[in-house]
Amino acid sequence: MRHIKHFINRLLGASALVSVLALSLPVSDIILPAAAVSYAAEDYMEQMEQHKALPVQTNAIENWPQGPAIGAKSAILMEMNTHTILYAKNIHEKNYPASTTKILTCLLAMQNCTMDETITFSHDSIYDVPVDGSRLGGVDTGDTMPMEQALYCVLVLSANEVASAVGEHVAEKLGKEKTVEAFAELMNEKVASLGGTDSHFTNCNGLFDEDHYTSAYDLALVGCEFFKNEQLCKMSSTPSYHFRLKPDDEDDVWIASKNQLYKGKPYEYQYLLGSKTGFVSQSRQTLVSAAEKNGMKLVCVVFMDETPYQFEDTITLFQYGFENFQRVSIRDHETKYNIDTMDFFDTENDLFGDSTPLISIENDTYVILPNTADFSDTVSTLTYAEQSPDTNVIATINYTYSDVPVGGCNLVFYKSSVPAFHFSSDEPSYELIPDNSEGEMIASSELSTEPPEEMNVIYIDIQKVIIGIIIAAVVIVLILFIISVINNYSFSPRGQSSKRRRSRRREMRAARREARRRARWHNPSRRLPIWFNRKGRH
Repeated sequence: MRHIKHFINRLLGASALVSVLALSLPVSDIILPAAAVSYAAEDYMEQMEQHKALPVQTNAIENWPQGPAIGAKSAILMEMNTHTILYAKNIHEKNYPASTTKILTCLLAMQNCTMDETITFSHDSIYDVPVDGSRLGGVDTGDTMPMEQALYCVLVLSANEVASAVGEHVAEKLGKEKTVEAFAELMNEKVASLGGTDSHFTNCNGLFDEDHYTSAYDLALVGCEFFKNEQLCKMSSTPSYHFRLKPDDEDDVWIASKNQLYKGKPYEYQYLLGSKTGFVSQSRQTLVSAAEKNGMKLVCVVFMDETPYQFEDTITLFQYGFENFQRVSIRDHETKYNIDTMDFFDTENDLFGDSTPLISIENDTYVILPNTADFSDTVSTLTYAEQSPDTNVIATINYTYSDVPVGGCNLVFYKSSVPAFHFSSDEPSYELIPDNSEGEMIASSELSTEPPEEMNVIYIDIQKVIIGIIIAAVVIVLILFIISVINNYSFSPRGQSSKRRRSRRREMRAARREARRRARWHNPSRRLPIWFNRKGRH
């Protein structure tokens, strides 16, 4: 009887354990019969084929290259710097981002922390994530890890508990509570500052939550900011990484990525800058990636795709962008807004040895156009900037092609490193402190806390000033000569009478001089003596 009771207790315990495990597993991880799995796979493939028939919004743009049909329900291809949208398919539809959320987590960590900072794992960061999900393991409450190592774990392994620990650390450093909820507020603020309007984040790692969503457009904006950082690009393109979990460990921990776009993987893409995968059953496969070719950097996002087509669709979109679009320099092609009237003050040979014009178009600005379009096909709009001592931007030029924004630039006023000289002993002395902006200096007072008055500096080209002075002198001499001619040769009756009187006076003076000369020769007292010799008089 005792054996039967013991067997029943063990059976009840095993049943309870199985029930707990079954409830903790996501729907996609429950073991299904082979027929059910096959049916589910066929159903997803059928959905993917239906997604290919969905309209591509950019294909309706006049004179725009026709984009490919892909299996992703939502996708976008965006140029990194101008945010020009090359390909758009349901880009504002809200989707669950899954682990692609982690690029926003790592972006905030990189922008607010140093890589030698130490994060500490809290109880919630470890035990609030599923044990069967993507996680590092081997850490417990109070364990620490360098920030750089943590970001590799998040981007290579997609470790959920490490992402939570990173988020808590950033929130605490920025003066908020050390919680995932506090960090989620920072995430939403960051997306809004980048121009996103379709997002709401509730966690650091992308685990499913009905209130945790974004769009392809918003995630592309985050991706543009993320992939501008070289260190984040390096981390998000690393196939494998090893480290020591604890300083006293003898062996390294090896982690590897499931991303198939990396070097040595089946879908290796040679122009890849970085990439991050994501998956939950509610979102299917998601992928955000960046690539660079011939100086053009593109960010691609695909949502609701199936394995391995998320990699194929990403490569297809990258090839579409690189083969059909071009970068066109604004500085080399813009003629409408050239500042020709400022040439006299151009500082090529000025007093201070500076060679930068006063007003110019920003360097390295460009527009993204189809290969079949020219810069002259764009439409420009000039918007004057608000005047502020903190900026040297005068105006902004925005360009569109077929009503699509394709880039822009700023007209800037150059602030040179010219010191201000003070000749009064009552005024405070200033020293020059270099600012972050190129070629700009800031005057800092040592004796007064009041900000110095704004100074308007005029830059003078010495060579052109000298030429101007010479031209002015020649003009003045010519004017004086003309005035003299007019005064001496007048053709009016009065002028002719004056001329005759002057002529008679000259003749009378000449006659008197001649008379005096003859009188001197006929004066007896002035006759020469006569000498006599033997042969006669001389």
